[in-house]
Amino acid sequence: MLQKFIFLFTLINFLYGQMGNEIAHKVYSKKVVDDLSCIMRMKLINSKNKVKNYKMKSLSLDGSRKQIIWFIEPNYDKGISFYKVEHKNRENEMKMWLPAFKKIRRISSKKKGDSFMGSDLSYEDLSRRKLKDYVFKKLEDRFLNGVSCYVIEIFPKQESNSSYKNHISWVDKKTFNIVKEN
Repeated sequence: MLQKFIFLFTLINFLYGQMGNEIAHKVYSKKVVDDLSCIMRMKLINSKNKVKNYKMKSLSLDGSRKQIIWFIEPNYDKGISFYKVEHKNRENEMKMWLPAFKKIRRISSKKKGDSFMGSDLSYEDLSRRKLKDYVFKKLEDRFLNGVSCYVIEIFPKQESNSSYKNHISWVDKKTFNIVKEN
């Protein structure tokens, strides 16, 4: 009886793991636009409820493998720029232009877990993840704001050098767009 239970438990875990991989592959194999330009806003609220509003312009090329973000507002951060180029066979290249210091700051791979402009985003979050560097586990499906979602837990393999122990993605079942991550 115990052997049957262990076999069934192992089979269920294997199938859920396979389903997590299938969902991740569908998300990452979707056709993306080659070039994209947009204006973004980011609102940061600290523990004392102080609000900081940013306005940025982003230009992404080659399916977001190359990206530059210019800070437009607030005035004291105007001109700061973030530049990223993703490479297939070597570390991604990330740099920040800091006009107040007239310097370019290279973001090393050791710093990819650092906060981007004081937000909850890290530099690692600004790059596409390589599927081969992660293990995907399907969790129970959920609804988020009326959208039926697959929920997958993502664990980095040791060689990925991720700053995360794990994270969870909610994926729209119809479009395979990621609607939430934490």
